[in-house]
Amino acid sequence: MPDALEVVAAPRQRLSDHVVGQLLEGITTGRLAPGEELPPEATLAQRFGVSKTVVREALGQLAAMGAVLIQQGRPTTVLPPSAAPLATFFDRAIRSRPEGLREAIELRRAIETEIGALAAVRATEEDITTLAALVATMQAERDTVDPWVEADLAFHLALARAAGNALMLFLMEALAPAAKHVMRLMQERRELRDARRTLARHERILAAIRKRDPDAARLALHAHFDASRDLVAAIAPMRQPS
Repeated sequence: MPDALEVVAAPRQRLSDHVVGQLLEGITTGRLAPGEELPPEATLAQRFGVSKTVVREALGQLAAMGAVLIQQGRPTTVLPPSAAPLATFFDRAIRSRPEGLREAIELRRAIETEIGALAAVRATEEDITTLAALVATMQAERDTVDPWVEADLAFHLALARAAGNALMLFLMEALAPAAKHVMRLMQERRELRDARRTLARHERILAAIRKRDPDAARLALHAHFDASRDLVAAIAPMRQPS
């Protein structure tokens, strides 16, 4: 990899941060492609003018970000973009804080209303067929817990794919584990939820996408998340630490 990694002398800052920045720049610009092996630590240390300890610390930071894979006895390799590190953060943040449920709904509401509007404009016929099939699955599984949750989550991820925005999809994939946790909590509270009304809201979202009406899709998703407020308010107090 003689030309793929161009480096400059480290300025007066934490040396490992400088190395992380240089390597991340190579990864984000594509000069270091997914699957590419990085040089040995000693080689990197020589190129950056730092110690192997500094390089090792920098690689550890990159591994924590999900940017590289470190394996004992094998070269460190560049990983493709992944939502996994951010997904772990969201999941922990929501589960560990009493206000996490409410904040999760508010975050998804802010993102998915615009996702719906974009999907109404950009969805392909294949996207619409997928969304319709997932609504049909929800109809068939409306009295279950896990099958319903899987179909519900798949519907919202399919909506994000239909929006044609890679960054929005990336964020939705990062939110998926936390969203699944919230959906399951809601689905388990049978005395508080109304599966038919929930299903009807998904059908209205689908209808707006089919009509290619971004305003209607945005409103349908606003209504969908607004309907969750009372349910979240009923669930959240029970999860507060004593």
